[in-house]
Amino acid sequence: MIPKIKKILYATDLSANANYAFGYALNVAMGNDAKVSIINVYEKHVSQTNITMRSNDFETAKKKLAEKIKADLALFCQKEHIEDCMYDTLIGEIYVATGLPVDAILAKAKANDYDLIVMGTHGHGLLFSALIGSTARKMVQFSEIPVLVVRLPEEKNGD
Repeated sequence: MIPKIKKILYATDLSANANYAFGYALNVAMGNDAKVSIINVYEKHVSQTNITMRSNDFETAKKKLAEKIKADLALFCQKEHIEDCMYDTLIGEIYVATGLPVDAILAKAKANDYDLIVMGTHGHGLLFSALIGSTARKMVQFSEIPVLVVRLPEEKNGD
């Protein structure tokens, strides 16, 4: 049986090269008549000095982050010559969440019945991965739905 992919959850850290993985999400969406929803997880620091400030400003920060994601996506679509009307047909929801990235992404994917998760990885090397563990590795390990992990190109200075 060939799986039907109709709902894709693209997880982004908003890094300069994150749009590279977004291109893969769009490609899968266009080939399957699917929609791509985007999630960014904001890790709240729990130090006492930040708790009050971040709690008060979270809604404002969430709105600004959603606006940034929309602006980044509009630039990407312009650069890749994707028409505005295609943007409306390809993009679903934009989520901004707090917490641990793996937990938040998996919870959203399960709650909304996504068919595929797409995300990038920087690939910090074997020692880093063995000692600290990577978000991408944990996503593949714990996800009940398929995860497409895209190796991101190295960051370029001046871009």
